[in-house]
Amino acid sequence: MDEPALVRQLVLRAVGWAGPQAASEFLITNSCTEALGLCLRATTRPGDTVAVESPAYYLMLQLLEVLGLKALEIPTDPRTGLSIEALDLATRTGRIAACLLVPNASNPLGSIMPDEHKKRLAKLTAERGVAVIEDDIYGELYFGQTPPRPIKAFDQVGNVMLCSSFSKCLSPALRIGFVAAGRYRQQIALHKTVSSGSTNPITQLVLAEYLESGSYDRHMRGLRRAYEHQVDAMRSAVARHFPPATRITQPLGGFVLWVELPDDIDTTTLYDRAIAAGVAYVPGELFSASGMYRNCLRLNCGNPHTPEIEDAVRRLGELMAS
Repeated sequence: MDEPALVRQLVLRAVGWAGPQAASEFLITNSCTEALGLCLRATTRPGDTVAVESPAYYLMLQLLEVLGLKALEIPTDPRTGLSIEALDLATRTGRIAACLLVPNASNPLGSIMPDEHKKRLAKLTAERGVAVIEDDIYGELYFGQTPPRPIKAFDQVGNVMLCSSFSKCLSPALRIGFVAAGRYRQQIALHKTVSSGSTNPITQLVLAEYLESGSYDRHMRGLRRAYEHQVDAMRSAVARHFPPATRITQPLGGFVLWVELPDDIDTTTLYDRAIAAGVAYVPGELFSASGMYRNCLRLNCGNPHTPEIEDAVRRLGELMAS
């Protein structure tokens, strides 16, 4: 059962960034990942093709694989996100069943799609019957003064399913996500009932009370400042210690950094040596369904930048240059 108190808080909060949303659209889930999986099950069948950003978050690619779906990688700009022109070309043949996207503070690039692009994407996909599954889990971790709007804000026909949770902002232990499901709400609710039943009502009520208190908004203001500082500190460290030809993203939100090294450096091959040296990263190859980005890696900036982290970046840079 979805607790009315939590649904009410979600509706109230949505007004500020997605515009008015009907309470009947919302479905509470056990995580954002569960919400994404439910949306995919409701809109695709095994063998279908789903358009994704490139690079794309590796857990999304794994989810598609588990569901028997094919990923079509769409070129993505490090600042403005997925190419609308490329998506236009890809959807002309009618073989794309859905889009699975992270338009705000994307992982791993940290890009934020401009409103005009979101508007074009919502219109294009609605006209061509391509369902949009929007992962907005990083939407509140923006670095600017104004929260970015989701694609859902430009959806006129209920074609966009907006998924999120509080795992990145509060705690994964809450096990609470949600989806504003648009016209797919009935199908998604059926899959939710069959797969996992209702989400814990006690944690739903605790979260609803916390959101109503105003403490969450104060917490988020501090968290955004901290993440922006930590990302900037990591960028500076990489610039100091990595090979001179290294390229580094300038994220507009989130807490990860995408690093592109010279073409002759293979981050997949070097991964075991890095772990042996006590340094962890995610090889870029994992962010591609076709094995691209072997000269790239993703760094996590979720912890305060300490002398120990600075030294780890130095050692990693030396390994990449060796």
